[in-house]
Amino acid sequence: MATSPHPENTVRILKTAKIKITTKCNRSCDFCIFAEGGQGVNMPPETFATVLDRLAPVPFRQLHINGGEPTVHRDFAEMSRLARARFPDKTMVLGTNVITLARNQRLMEATLAHYDQILIGSDDEHENLAEVLATVPVLRAAGKTVVINSVLEATAPDQLATLSELCTQHGAVHVTNHVHHIDVGQPANVLGGLCDRYLDQHLMIETDGSCYRCFNAMAKYDSEFSVWDEDFAARIFSPRTGHYRFCLKCHEYRDSGLTRLPAAAPAVTA
Repeated sequence: MATSPHPENTVRILKTAKIKITTKCNRSCDFCIFAEGGQGVNMPPETFATVLDRLAPVPFRQLHINGGEPTVHRDFAEMSRLARARFPDKTMVLGTNVITLARNQRLMEATLAHYDQILIGSDDEHENLAEVLATVPVLRAAGKTVVINSVLEATAPDQLATLSELCTQHGAVHVTNHVHHIDVGQPANVLGGLCDRYLDQHLMIETDGSCYRCFNAMAKYDSEFSVWDEDFAARIFSPRTGHYRFCLKCHEYRDSGLTRLPAAAPAVTA
């Protein structure tokens, strides 16, 4: 095996294409910058279909459906079916608090039918321990990968112990961190370059089709392009030379000292 020296043979692949199908949520967590409670908006099904069309020529590994709380979208089941049918070879990921899944069998069945991984936030703010205890055994019995994420400062010790025991018993994963979302009082970062975590890994698509290339961005303020642009696919992998507004407060920011994205890794050819 040899490494090709030709730039034209380079390969750019997204780790995740994440679609925010709603900003509605059945919880109103104080720290959350991604949801607007009952005042949020749903992505129209027509926009969702366009997003799937636009993603078709883009190389990516997993499709992440999120919100808000995606399961409160009135078309969640049908949108999930369409996404799985369109991308049968991709890993389908659902980000949820599982409250709706614990109470609605139809939506649970849609989740079991179309998703490979379920990512669950569970802490004092979410107030969803009972629903997590009810749904995790069902998800794991169906062979789904389950990851529960808890914020240490916002989760009571007894709840952390219960979640840990639940995961041990059913083969789920429990991760903890100190991060709610961005801008929760931490000191500002010193910005000199671009975040070295950005290596063509994530594309975030807002409810209106606006796009940004980071998990933490707010597209309505920082959108670089949209699914409606003719050169959408090309712009996903174009160099990013400026900071997002939230970079100054992002917990994950690390200054790489670079003024643009790293060069694409060359393809490996026989």
